[in-house]
Amino acid sequence: MKKYLSRAYSLATSGTAKDTYILFIGNIFAAFLGFVTTLVLARSLSISDFGVYSAATNLIVIISSLTDLGISSGLVSFASAAFSSGETKKAYEYSKAAFLIKIFATIPLVLFTIIFAQFVSNNWLATTDPMVSVWVGVVSLVAVIWGFIPYILQSKKLFLKGVIIDISLSLPKAVIPYLLMIFGLLTVNTSMAAFAVSAAIAGMVSFAFVGFGFLKSKPSKETYVELAKFSSWIGINRIISSISGKLDVQMLAAMAGATLTGLYSIPMRLSSIIIVFASSFSAVLAPRFASFGDKIKEKRYLIKASLVIIPIIFGILLVTYYAKPFVLILFGDKYLESVPVFQALCLVLIPYIISVPPVAAIIYSMKKTKYIGLFSFYQIAAIFLINYFLIPIYGAFAPAISFGVVYLSLAIYSWIIVFKHYWIK
Repeated sequence: MKKYLSRAYSLATSGTAKDTYILFIGNIFAAFLGFVTTLVLARSLSISDFGVYSAATNLIVIISSLTDLGISSGLVSFASAAFSSGETKKAYEYSKAAFLIKIFATIPLVLFTIIFAQFVSNNWLATTDPMVSVWVGVVSLVAVIWGFIPYILQSKKLFLKGVIIDISLSLPKAVIPYLLMIFGLLTVNTSMAAFAVSAAIAGMVSFAFVGFGFLKSKPSKETYVELAKFSSWIGINRIISSISGKLDVQMLAAMAGATLTGLYSIPMRLSSIIIVFASSFSAVLAPRFASFGDKIKEKRYLIKASLVIIPIIFGILLVTYYAKPFVLILFGDKYLESVPVFQALCLVLIPYIISVPPVAAIIYSMKKTKYIGLFSFYQIAAIFLINYFLIPIYGAFAPAISFGVVYLSLAIYSWIIVFKHYWIK
């Protein structure tokens, strides 16, 4: 017994655990602020208007992921190794190359949302107001900075600063809508304007931490090639995963209208708190797997990382059990029918949590990005087809079913690959 307690204490006080605590506490605070934003908007806007806002912010996330092209993962992999070996100049070259790729990838999509604003609003945002689409473009452009810089900090293992950047976005994003509500000025468009201002603040904080030094570096052609080679399959996966992971809201908006989108958005946003922890955990795992270079150490670390997910699963089950009073107290009767959807979304996240350690190992230590890229084709096909056929029948339950199928498949698929690599000779 003493042996197991000692091991548990060792796990709880390890470097990985401490970094996870920092990210978790910080991200939970950021998620709490995001929750406050959701609370203010859901209670102040009509269900329909909240659905439009949710569809718009959902599209921003899609654009950000589309324009990532897997470059952020490539940056973490190469820059982490460079910083660890003291090659700061090389790390900054990777950083600048990745940043430029991100900028040039973002501009065309931003221009599309602005020039074809009426089309985007009508077909993807469940509204006839073109200004909503224009705000999507503006925020997406500003988001390049605050969405990218944290990856440089992650490469340097400066997780706390990354958390502060998240909070610098989340705090004004919660405060400004609250002030607008007090003065009776809260609408879909003013909510989007508040998002744009918050993103600009986060961008300034980002550069305050990182500085402009990396922009002075001159990446070689080989640097771009290295990033491109590593990131290609990840890029495919990120693009497809982004679309498939956010396809639920956009398909509901297009097929079922703003009201059902609004009802679904509450459980979707609440369950995303669980994803916040998973992302924190994954962010900690990434640079460590990238820096090992030793199969035995990687295997031991994978086992240790896998044990961490046990309390997370218990937490998910607890949230699921108390879902009804939680939703009722916070959002009132008008969102009560969202409770079963919330419970379903929580439960389907369990296999997703289970897949985090093996996926991190596949990408950052095995560097078998092709495996994850190939899975993404199945992912988007499954989510699209399940939602397409089931939304007319099951409404907001359809996305939960599609996510359940995909996450369970990912957990089985990733662990099979890992077992073959580390345990089966």
